Amino acid sequence: MANYVFIMAPAIVLASVFTAIWGKAYDRLGFNRSVVPSVALLAVGYLLLFIFRNTAMVFFGSLFMMCGYLSGMAVFGAVIRDNIPKNKSGMFQGLRIVGQVLIPGVIGPFIGARILSGAKQELINGTLTFIPNKNIFLGALIVALALGVGLCLLFYFTKGCKNEKN
Repeated sequence: MANYVFIMAPAIVLASVFTAIWGKAYDRLGFNRSVVPSVALLAVGYLLLFIFRNTAMVFFGSLFMMCGYLSGMAVFGAVIRDNIPKNKSGMFQGLRIVGQVLIPGVIGPFIGARILSGAKQELINGTLTFIPNKNIFLGALIVALALGVGLCLLFYFTKGCKNEKN
């Protein structure tokens, strides 16, 4: 899509507003009941982006994807923060960075490269670059669904998180 900036810019702004509001939902509902809708929004966004190519549906897919991604990161960040012992936050920041930055930063490109291994390539500014196709969204959808299944198993076997609100 040539004009993706005109689709992504408003989607990112709206998703940021949604995330600020969703932070209050986390405070009210707790982790279990606020993370599931975030992951569901992410998955719906990926599904729409995999299926559709028209501008309106790409906007909605991008909006759902960004709402899910940003609110999910906020919820995961909040539950990590809530479970760090008082006066020990500095000791745990490295673990948070590993879990939220390093692992996704290594695993994500590995998965993406495998998915795009047969994709069209173009020389852009002197660099041979993959041109992403719709399969990248299918791969992301599979990862989001795996996350959802993992969370369901976690909730089932642990009977929910300790900080769950009533």
